Amino acid sequence: MKSYTRVVQFTVIAWVLFLGSSCTKNFKELNTDPTLVTRDVVPPSMIFTAVLKNSIFSTYNRGPLSNYASYYVAEDQGNLFQNTNWSDPFGTYYLNYLINAAEVVRLTAGDPKLSNEHAIGRIWKVWLFHQLTDMYGDIPYSQAILGVDSVIYQSKYDPQQSIYDDMLKELKEATAALSDDPSLSSFGSADILFGGNLDNWKRFANSLRFRLAIHARYADANLAQQNISDIVNQPLINDNSLNAKLTTIDGADDNNKNPLYLNRINSQDYPVWVSFTTTEVLQKLNDPRLTIFANPAADGVSGYRGRPLQILDQEKLRYTVTSTASLPESFQQPVYSIIVMNAAEVFFLRAEAAVAGITAEDPQEMFSKGIQASLEQYAVPSGTITGYLASASGTLSGTDEEKLEQIGVQKWLAIYYETNEGWTEFRRTGYPKVWTGSEKGVTNGNIPRRLTYPLDEYQKNETNVKDAAGRYGTGDILMSKVWWDKKPGVPFAHPKQGMFPPE
Repeated sequence: MKSYTRVVQFTVIAWVLFLGSSCTKNFKELNTDPTLVTRDVVPPSMIFTAVLKNSIFSTYNRGPLSNYASYYVAEDQGNLFQNTNWSDPFGTYYLNYLINAAEVVRLTAGDPKLSNEHAIGRIWKVWLFHQLTDMYGDIPYSQAILGVDSVIYQSKYDPQQSIYDDMLKELKEATAALSDDPSLSSFGSADILFGGNLDNWKRFANSLRFRLAIHARYADANLAQQNISDIVNQPLINDNSLNAKLTTIDGADDNNKNPLYLNRINSQDYPVWVSFTTTEVLQKLNDPRLTIFANPAADGVSGYRGRPLQILDQEKLRYTVTSTASLPESFQQPVYSIIVMNAAEVFFLRAEAAVAGITAEDPQEMFSKGIQASLEQYAVPSGTITGYLASASGTLSGTDEEKLEQIGVQKWLAIYYETNEGWTEFRRTGYPKVWTGSEKGVTNGNIPRRLTYPLDEYQKNETNVKDAAGRYGTGDILMSKVWWDKKPGVPFAHPKQGMFPPE
């Protein structure tokens, strides 16, 4: 058997699920011998459609990482701060997403007419790798998902720093390669994210590069400075009409419906609990998104009491079905736009860069635009937005660190249910401060800093995975910090940590 990282070809996605423009339609089935994947047998566009759909859907769920991001708290998942076999998402990313993204890049290489498709494939491959490395840290990269003629059966684990260096380089080169020449081939409607719109892809790639540069700023200030200075005046996602989002569809195939809708149906409408962190933050800010992000408890007296993370059985008695705030149905409809990256996040990235002195932009202006973009995304009335921006919640104040906390909290709200990025931002910035219960687990009550490597890798790629684990110093444990996790003092303790109840 091959380990996850030794797979060089994977049967092309059996269901090519999306073939639409701004939405999704015309689903088709496709099977092929992986040793025969050529442009004649399988159009790269069909593979690209499938990898976009499946990878984006995977970010919108109620799994453990949603708990780590503190958007949602599970009632039935037990102790989430314990050792487990994190074979997923590791295996899913390599076997389902990355190998197919790499096929798109390979099948479009060497043909000048396919240069735009090739560049877009490279951009999405970076998005996938950044998701995975931010979860695990050092991962197979340079020797992974190679072509059949170049297979390496036991891939080395690249240091995350070198992965980031290459991802930033890939985004710069791929963006520069995009051309408006009408004679060049386009993914067209097979591009279910942007419908083949190259301006959108340029803005997304630049914005993603900004995100990665900000991720790196506590670990490598020069790397962050160089990349942000290069792109701050380039086209970015600066309006909600430009958001990278994928809209699900309500059809006969349940696989194309909103994943949270399917969870709701499968659980027979059992409530999805909103986290204590979500309701606490929104109430402290007097934020109009409170009624959008949460339904009050059904008992009529507990109000917006969110459910804390890692509480013991006796603590759970306070957070029953009727006394806990729940996720509104608007997030759980069959048709829902899953956000990949939005304008609000980009404005907050710019605000952070300005406060850090990386750019000369006005941090208050970027902060205000970020809040406005987020509120407009959720259709908050304009008068309410104006009042909120004029309040203390809309005004940067205090020390630089206090301003960074305001920015970090607002960004965390703006990327609500972008689970992977929400967890990353909590780890990187320390914000929002999260209260955790008495179920300490192996992390002493702290939210994990990374996922541990799958047992399968220790069985089949032992030398390389042990080498990677040894580079952490503390070993392959949940509290080992990835390369970019260098901010002093994190995680920051919640002011009421150790007190119960926290609200």
